[in-house]
Amino acid sequence: MDLEALINQYHNQLNENDLAIITYILENLEECQKLSIVDLSERCHTSKSSIHRLTKKLGFTGFSEFKYSMKSTSKRNLPSKNLMDLQKDDIEATLKLMKQADVEKIAKEMHKAERIFGFGTGWAQRNALKELSRNLMSVGKHMLILPAKVEFDLSMPMITKNDFVIIISLSGDTRKLEKNIKVLNFREVPILSVTSFQTNYLAQMTPYNLYYHTTTLFRENSHEATSFVTLHLVCDALYREYITYREMKEKGSEKA
Repeated sequence: MDLEALINQYHNQLNENDLAIITYILENLEECQKLSIVDLSERCHTSKSSIHRLTKKLGFTGFSEFKYSMKSTSKRNLPSKNLMDLQKDDIEATLKLMKQADVEKIAKEMHKAERIFGFGTGWAQRNALKELSRNLMSVGKHMLILPAKVEFDLSMPMITKNDFVIIISLSGDTRKLEKNIKVLNFREVPILSVTSFQTNYLAQMTPYNLYYHTTTLFRENSHEATSFVTLHLVCDALYREYITYREMKEKGSEKA
């Protein structure tokens, strides 16, 4: 699994010193993958043992395996000049991430939920939710899309642990939803975050995570052009997994 996914997975086990080390590594990825554990500890103003403990917390056998993960993450972050090659790389990386995820468990939560609520942080994210909602409706599962933060806030009193919430974001930097997410977690409401593949707040705060890989196509002034084809790929894969789980349950009921 890539380094950023591991950071999201084990975030609750990391202390401030761990996060400071990780921040330095991610900001200086090319340089850090060439450093020894002694050199890295000096750059981070910490001890060798602190870095060794961090690698263990992230599930690595040692520093060598940790460095290999750095190199894998670095290669993934290298941009491609050919946009069609870039699309292919994004799709392949997203499919790899989906294979690593326990999508069946997510489909199970969706299937048993009394209601599904969906919230997208932007126009493209809401479009993906609309497509997922339309597909789920075809198999008898309805999703209520919350069009804005106001509607999300108004719906909060009625959302229970018997429901399922899907939140889609590009960056996952959704601090404006912090109160909503904390309340839902307190109520033990299952939440699925769908974000681009990076260390982010939303993924750290939600029990279920799916990632899509996307690369900025170009930047002009303050504008960035991003393709969301991989987001739709994730939603389509989730829909297919839901159908598979639903059919499995129906066959099980028939045998019983």
